[in-house]
Amino acid sequence: MVNYTIRALRPEDIPEVIEVALPSTYQYSKESLLNWNKYDPEGIIVAVLDSGKIIGVSATVIHNGEVAFGGAFCVLEAYRHFDVGHKVRQLCIYV
Repeated sequence: MVNYTIRALRPEDIPEVIEVALPSTYQYSKESLLNWNKYDPEGIIVAVLDSGKIIGVSATVIHNGEVAFGGAFCVLEAYRHFDVGHKVRQLCIYV
């Protein structure tokens, strides 16, 4: 059992989110994540352990009424099979 919460990305999370995404071949820059967060503050979701460590990330960023980006379904390998990815993806789709 893993205890974690799911919440929207905060700017101070960005360095850790980049580290979570890299093993999954997503190569985000700090600037791109800040920009996406500006367009859609609830579009990037993170899974966070009680200790504060980010273990997963997912994004569905709405730029405007016609353009959106969905992707970045990443979970650290040690935390897979705990339903983390499913929950962050599901929340991104329905936010």
